[in-house]
Amino acid sequence: MKKGADNAGIVPVISEYDKLIEEILELELKLAALAEEIDDLENHVCVELRAEYDQKVGNLEYQARAYQFEIARLKRAIELLQAAINRQEAAKYEDVQKRVEAEYKEYEEDLHKKAEDMKRDSEYAKRRAKKDKENEKRAEEERKAKGDGRGKDASADGKKEDDSKKNTEAEKDESEGLGPDRVNETPAQELKRLYRSIMKKLHPDANPDATEAEMELLRKAQKAYSEGDLETLRDIADQIDDTEITEKYSDTPEDIIKLRELRAKLAEKVEILIIHIDEIKNSFPYNEKDFLADEEAVARRQEELAEFNKACADKIIELQEKVLELSKVAEENQKEAEKRKRKKSS
Repeated sequence: MKKGADNAGIVPVISEYDKLIEEILELELKLAALAEEIDDLENHVCVELRAEYDQKVGNLEYQARAYQFEIARLKRAIELLQAAINRQEAAKYEDVQKRVEAEYKEYEEDLHKKAEDMKRDSEYAKRRAKKDKENEKRAEEERKAKGDGRGKDASADGKKEDDSKKNTEAEKDESEGLGPDRVNETPAQELKRLYRSIMKKLHPDANPDATEAEMELLRKAQKAYSEGDLETLRDIADQIDDTEITEKYSDTPEDIIKLRELRAKLAEKVEILIIHIDEIKNSFPYNEKDFLADEEAVARRQEELAEFNKACADKIIELQEKVLELSKVAEENQKEAEKRKRKKSS
């Protein structure tokens, strides 16, 4: 009885090596999850949000910027023409236009870049949506094929064995932080699981001795993940090294030091990624997520922009008429200047 009581009070001692291994594995999982979240935010969620924003109000805002640009150009042309007229100097409209274009070249290039970005985001959103549908269709076909292969007359023992296998896989997934039972996971869930697993193995902070071949696989995985390319991610997951950390480091003083350094580096990187995620979520376009979901707010903004653009369009017509008027005066001045020149030379 006394012996049992003594045993009950014994607290198992965990070695520093085991504790380091456990903490590093947890940090690797967290790092992989954060890296996956950042890639998902930057290369998928934010791109789709920008495309949605552009579709709802961005195009109207772009039109407003284009109108403002044209108004500024016209006002500058008027200023130059009027200055020449006031000084009784010759001024050709073509020369004035060239000067205005040169002065506003950088602004025009920014406007053009914005248009290209909007086009790219829209094309990506369509391409990703198409790929997601393809993944869903393929998954449905795979589920049907597996269902037909099992047959309707499976024995009770077979069913128990299958259920046991599913439970084992589910427990393994949960222990790895990989989510639901893989048998029932959606293509989107599999995409995240595979990418997280790849990041855990290939991320440079978790794998400081990564080879160039491994870094190339990482870049390939990042591209595949952003495009929703499930088949490529499956191929990459099959290629990566599955060597466990306990095989890389042993319980020696030298390796203990290396494990401490690795733990510190991983912890620091985790904090950096958390800050980065916070920055993404507090900047455009993610910070417009609630606005885009508010149909009334979007409608109000659309109405405001439509009214502003109409006023700009009217202003442009007014300024164009003024430019035409001044151009005629400048043209007359040009003719008079040429007459005076001919008269003086004769």
